[in-house]
Amino acid sequence: MNEATAVETVSEARPVPEERLLAISRDEAFQVRCWWQRLTLPAAELKHFSDAPPWPKGVRATLRRCDATEAAMLTEGFRLLWHRLPAPQGESDKQRNHRLQTWASIALVLAEVRAESPGATLGGELGKEKNKTGKPHMSELRFQRLLACRTPGELVTHLRRALALIDKRGVSTVYLADNIALWWAERWRESQGWAASRPSQRLAFQWANDYFGARLQYQHDND
Repeated sequence: MNEATAVETVSEARPVPEERLLAISRDEAFQVRCWWQRLTLPAAELKHFSDAPPWPKGVRATLRRCDATEAAMLTEGFRLLWHRLPAPQGESDKQRNHRLQTWASIALVLAEVRAESPGATLGGELGKEKNKTGKPHMSELRFQRLLACRTPGELVTHLRRALALIDKRGVSTVYLADNIALWWAERWRESQGWAASRPSQRLAFQWANDYFGARLQYQHDND
């Protein structure tokens, strides 16, 4: 069976939380998590989730060395993700190019994640208290810069830095993929002159709601 189309057997012993998705489908969520597991997890840990073997370490290392979506698209790691995703019918060249860039960005960022916590959001983890200091892992100023990203390069750079602040672990790969896809979906809507989605379904709201919600937990405790 082809590596790109192999079907993983997911362990039923460790249920995965139901994650909110605003920009990717359930099928895409399943595929991207399976891809990340084979890209990142050691063989002994991967056995808890899949009968498939991990990919060589060089696959992930090559993706991590890329600093642009165009470079990521040329890697084996991206190919292994792209060919397992469902292709929409009747897709135009422009739409396909947009989808390529979306998933290349996802591959670049998820390759940085060392360990995940299904159900945990990036905003929530960045807003959590750091080592009982009374301060979040990411300062509010740096968080505002993350919210203000306007180019793909800025997005990838700021997300990689954000992950480094939480030791590149403890977030849901599915949520993170959905966040990145939502950022691209919002850029697409802007380019087409379409009306913006409801505020509660926009990425900035999702991140801010999780970030400040996490901060309230220990700010209240310290009052």
